[in-house]
Amino acid sequence: MARWVVVVQFGTGEHYRVDEVTRFESTPEQARATLYEVACTHLPRPGLRQQRREVFRVGDEDAYYVHINGWMSTWRVFYRLAELAWSSGPAPVYQQ
Repeated sequence: MARWVVVVQFGTGEHYRVDEVTRFESTPEQARATLYEVACTHLPRPGLRQQRREVFRVGDEDAYYVHINGWMSTWRVFYRLAELAWSSGPAPVYQQ
């Protein structure tokens, strides 16, 4: 099984952040399903009171653009799936 990470990218102006949402081991098909689930449910800020969410697939299903309308703010974020290509250290424990 391959090792995967889902990252979220968001920001304002010239500043942006990239955070890890989850790490796991799975097949490519399961990884894409996990990415879709995260894009549909993850809140980029704790306490965000979501009113509406639009999820757009970007490219070949390894990325989603998400537009979230909250009570007080609007968030535009990218969720991306990445497969581990190389690591110099021992394998960490991943959720299944």
